[in-house]
Amino acid sequence: MAHEVAARIYRLGADLVNWFIVEDGGRFTVVDTGLPKQYEQLPAALAKLGHTLNDVDAVLLTHAHGDHIGSAAQIKGASGAVVHVHRADAGLAQGNDRSDNERSYVRDMYHPHSWKVLVFLLRNGVFKAPPVHELATFEHGETLDIPGRPRVIHTPGHTDGSACLEITDRQVMFSGDALVTLSMVTGERTPRIMPRSFNKNSRQALLSLNELKGSRAELVLPGHGEPWHGSVDAAVALAQRTGPN
Repeated sequence: MAHEVAARIYRLGADLVNWFIVEDGGRFTVVDTGLPKQYEQLPAALAKLGHTLNDVDAVLLTHAHGDHIGSAAQIKGASGAVVHVHRADAGLAQGNDRSDNERSYVRDMYHPHSWKVLVFLLRNGVFKAPPVHELATFEHGETLDIPGRPRVIHTPGHTDGSACLEITDRQVMFSGDALVTLSMVTGERTPRIMPRSFNKNSRQALLSLNELKGSRAELVLPGHGEPWHGSVDAAVALAQRTGPN
């Protein structure tokens, strides 16, 4: 069931993996696409709003990991939507590059929460996300001419092309996995970057948060965890204090 979290912005997925739809003039942008087995949430949500997949113009990826690109190919095939990703993650989205992280997830599995996350991801097809071969790419600072007109903030570290997307007139920021509110390893709930076992470069991920400072957004919608209501600067300060652990 889709839940409206801001004006004409709806949350799909679950606490462990969030994705969103943005409505603008009867047309839609899907921000991230969840896991492959979460696809059916989208046509059901659109039907509740009186729309269909034919009203989806764009799929916008914060990055190209399997729990964000999971349904992108299926949505593209069903709707004809254009899939957008940062240029630096295009190879990953197309299946040409490999995602390398700082450390093995096996080292984190003494935490009970990490097992819950792993089972959820596997059951929903995290390693079965099909590549998207035809893409549009974006760069830092662009305002995209798609429903919602999001502005791109490049925040590398989690992946090379990790990006946050700000809808300035609604004071909303989609932070993907650059800034989350749930640790996928320990289950702790506070603003943070992802753990080392999920990041390509945690030091860079922490530094990239500086790009978010000064944002006027009052709602941060992360890829994992609950929405953050309040100052982006405050969320960044907490995340940089906590680090990747």
